[in-house]
Amino acid sequence: MKTVITLFILLLGLCALGWTYLESDPARPTPSGAIDVPAYIGVPASANPVTEASNRFQHPFLAPAGLNSMHNDAAQSDSYTWAGPLGINPKISTLQFHRLLGSCVAQTFNSSGQMIGTCVTPFGVTLVARDPETLEILARQVITRWLPIGQKFSGGVYFHLDSQDRVLLATNEMAIQLWELTQESGDYQWSLQESIPLANVLDSAGTRPHRIIDVVPDWQGNYWFVTRAGVVGMVGSDGEDGAAVSLNIDGEQEGVDNALAVGEKGVFVVSSHAMYSFRRSDEGELVTQWRRAYDRGSAAKEGTMGFGSGTTPTLVGRDYVAITDNADGRVNIMVYDQDDGTVVCKHGIFPADKGTTENSLASVGRSLIAENNFGYYGPRNVPTSEPGLARVDILADGSGCETVWENLAITSPSAVPKVSEANGLIYLYTRDESNPADLHAWYFTAVNVHTGALVYKVLTGTGWLFNNHYGSISIGPDGTAYVGIMGGLVKISDGAF
Repeated sequence: MKTVITLFILLLGLCALGWTYLESDPARPTPSGAIDVPAYIGVPASANPVTEASNRFQHPFLAPAGLNSMHNDAAQSDSYTWAGPLGINPKISTLQFHRLLGSCVAQTFNSSGQMIGTCVTPFGVTLVARDPETLEILARQVITRWLPIGQKFSGGVYFHLDSQDRVLLATNEMAIQLWELTQESGDYQWSLQESIPLANVLDSAGTRPHRIIDVVPDWQGNYWFVTRAGVVGMVGSDGEDGAAVSLNIDGEQEGVDNALAVGEKGVFVVSSHAMYSFRRSDEGELVTQWRRAYDRGSAAKEGTMGFGSGTTPTLVGRDYVAITDNADGRVNIMVYDQDDGTVVCKHGIFPADKGTTENSLASVGRSLIAENNFGYYGPRNVPTSEPGLARVDILADGSGCETVWENLAITSPSAVPKVSEANGLIYLYTRDESNPADLHAWYFTAVNVHTGALVYKVLTGTGWLFNNHYGSISIGPDGTAYVGIMGGLVKISDGAF
């Protein structure tokens, strides 16, 4: 047995060395499979803007809203005030991060126009700066290393771009880090500007292991963080006056699988059992403003990563915060009052026993966009997940919610929906079910936010390397779209008329 274990460890070491070598390989397009499928379905869109005033707001310590994180902003709105591709003579290009596997999960944009993101391999997370036009990597820095075992969705996968163009993230070394992109003699490089240790603060809560998922500043500049084991904590911007609490209610430990949402009224966290609002008091204490348990059902649903809500909280302006629950039968959109946690609505979506949401809701005006992820198991999933996309509006008087439309023909297994207020399109990353089950044809897809109707689909590639597997859609300031895929990154832009 010792010999087997030794050989296994040596094999992992050789794999890690090989992976490091592959990182230095010349850039190449992501290899696609057979292209015996339609390259384009539908027609180019005409802009039909959302007329209701945007409900988003600018965080004082983060880069401009829409450009600072996987979910666009501190509210986790997943919406943009500018337009994305209309589907006019679309141009597709790809760049592979590794020969074997490497997903560039989220893209942000700094004030100099560089694209900033993280790329994930089975061995860790790499911070990457790119030229958004050519996708050329300008600088890279490994920030977290791990062994290819267990579930490791932490350690820098979520990150935020702050108001000084620094990358804010937490590592598996139990520290908050701030990285700056610098240039010397024409070459770019990543420079660690600050590291705030969290071990003592985390240990004060007692719950282990400490795998930090996300870190975000509040409106006063304090850094808040959450761990998978259900610890919520904060430290001052200078790293002092830290505090943490374990979400252990009546002897039952709650876990956290999603990022934080932050607004002027507090810091919002969804656990495996309940929705929370926190703030820091004037005396520096961590205060639980309210807790509301939701219906977590009797078991995890097919296609979820954990037992409980799969959504990052989404702030709807300064009034509401929304998630989905994990109720048996039909899953529900839950909308709460930000002030006191009053339930505004509990609204069912998708067919009974065939619906769940493992992604953040998108918010535009009073509308919430939800995507069905039921049945999605992973990159080689055959068949893929159940179809479903829904728009639910909060009533103007705040007395409840209503379904505006539900499209049960579109299958978007794991990409968070993104909405453009400027052209009225919802962007998805879909798999075409009309093709052979083993073909894995993937499309960048646009849906009308007003009606739920399909507008167009453009083929990005075939094969499992084109599966995004929770990689995010990002829309750059010039309207170009980017999708993180298992093979690297896809770029989608409109061509000439």
